[in-house]
Amino acid sequence: MNFLRIVFISPVLKKILNKYDRLRKQYFQAIVTSDNYFLTYQGSEMSNVALYNVIVEAGKRAGIENVRCSPHTFRHFYSIQSLMSGKLDIYSLSRLLGHSDIGITQRYLQSLTDEQLIDKAVASSPLMNINNKKQWEN
Repeated sequence: MNFLRIVFISPVLKKILNKYDRLRKQYFQAIVTSDNYFLTYQGSEMSNVALYNVIVEAGKRAGIENVRCSPHTFRHFYSIQSLMSGKLDIYSLSRLLGHSDIGITQRYLQSLTDEQLIDKAVASSPLMNINNKKQWEN
């Protein structure tokens, strides 16, 4: 089954990727051995372990300590924050994550605490937000 994956690239990320493109072309002029976008220092494709190490290092640089930092927890945190914001529905989130079935995405909901669910309900309640015209104008 072919599944189209939508990847959102913010203007900030676009600037970073443009810089990476320039550096990649300059650094890897003749040694690229892979069609992959992200490469190792040797110009070959990045392994799962290398990606894991990049995420761990980014966590350290961001000051995240005493918390497991991995590609999975990174995606999980993004998912929960997106759902908690009230600005992204589960179907859209499922597509952005590249899940082929919304049931996979629903697993992320199981980790929400009762307090988080109440906060989400309050944030999306029409009665609680009756004076917030911006919410209803979109």
